[in-house]
Amino acid sequence: MEKLHISANNRCFEKTDGTPFVWLADTAWTVPARLTWDDVIHYMKTRKQQGFTVLQMVVLDPEYNEEMRNPCGIKALEANDLLKPNEAYFSYVDWVLDRAEEYGFYVLLLPVWGELVVGWDWSGGTHPKYVTEENAAAYGKWLGNRMRDRKNIIWCLGGDRMPVCRGEDYRPVWRELAEGLSEGLTGTRLKYNADREEWKKLLITYHACHEAETSECSTFSYWTPDDCWISFTMLQSGHGAFKKNYDLVAAEREPKGEQGLVYPVWDGEPAYEMMPMTWPVEDLNSFHGTYIVRKRAYWSLLAGSFGHTYGHASVWCTATEKDKNMICRDTWAEAIKSEGSKQMKILRDFMEAYDLTGFMPCQERLLAQSSREDELDTHEQAAVDTESKVMLVYFACAAEERIDLSGVFESDVYAGWFNPKTGEVSGAEKVSAGDDGVLNICSKADEDAILILADDPAKISVPSGSYDEEDGPSELKKVFEW
Repeated sequence: MEKLHISANNRCFEKTDGTPFVWLADTAWTVPARLTWDDVIHYMKTRKQQGFTVLQMVVLDPEYNEEMRNPCGIKALEANDLLKPNEAYFSYVDWVLDRAEEYGFYVLLLPVWGELVVGWDWSGGTHPKYVTEENAAAYGKWLGNRMRDRKNIIWCLGGDRMPVCRGEDYRPVWRELAEGLSEGLTGTRLKYNADREEWKKLLITYHACHEAETSECSTFSYWTPDDCWISFTMLQSGHGAFKKNYDLVAAEREPKGEQGLVYPVWDGEPAYEMMPMTWPVEDLNSFHGTYIVRKRAYWSLLAGSFGHTYGHASVWCTATEKDKNMICRDTWAEAIKSEGSKQMKILRDFMEAYDLTGFMPCQERLLAQSSREDELDTHEQAAVDTESKVMLVYFACAAEERIDLSGVFESDVYAGWFNPKTGEVSGAEKVSAGDDGVLNICSKADEDAILILADDPAKISVPSGSYDEEDGPSELKKVFEW
């Protein structure tokens, strides 16, 4: 696999030849710690066929097992000491990463989950802080050196915790980890606030939580551009029912600091399919279905995200039969065939058909939108590529809209409708704007739909792709089938 890099305009990831990379990720946080080798193969083969390109994983995660044992019962750390890693545990992590590479996946890899730094979990439990300012750099150097020859790793520090939380500032710990990681990966320890271009080559972000008290949820909620190790922005729009992730993306696309720096941004943890909307769970029917999963995806992409991450309540934790409860209603093996998973394949088709990295948000062209902006379920999101002469408008529901087309299309305009639920495209009919350049149009879909406007009817097409061409490892003793 080729190593990715950030584009010259700092808006997206690119391949070596400069072509945009299609980022469609799955939250596979616990796969290295919870799945046996045959299950890993089954999981990756399925996600490959569904069009996913990135897996988000954690190396050390105590959320389900404080001693961090792998499926064979092997502890990650001897005596719970970060500087005494168990080779048998990390060899299996290596094996999982090898399989990811053979299946063509990039991995957003977290060295540690945030709980190991702050010493508390979301259930109110506490334990010793395994990662400290004294040992973080040494562990980072060791792990970076172990991973330095891999080309499919993108790094993420944090892990569902803010760097400043509950009155304590953990930023020195994360900076030590980043600097140690840089030394392991490059052979030279980079200072956290220097050599921005060198840091940029390492591709590191920070995974914040969605902070209930402040609604802060961005990498840059508590960091600034002075922390040069951060090269792109992650949002956790979270699992609440009323999160406007399009506003979050728009805010993070704005230049930061005195230098006016811009960073690629994406919603790395939006509403998971079948995740409850409230905590504690009050209504057994208030769980995210595929409709809200689609909304968060298309909203953020047309608002300027470089890609998207999908999640499922039973997949992120690789739930088994014994884990089933009111939240994890399915096992991970059942959930990877969910309706939302299948619709991510349709999203991948859409992202392949339209290079969204060339589009710019254009909400100002939706003239009727402002009158109902406070009504979340009616929000429309628009983006335009003036060079390719294509405009995309996501309708969350049936609605009438007045769209300003002035300066986009020189003469003929064709309109078609894309169904993000089924992948079907209809229309490609010629339409006309008024003398003022405004097109009056109406979506009549029961749920969501995407209006495609183009100067050529041939551009109104979303072919169904096949994403299992690379069939993974060629010498498996067994291909596991459910």
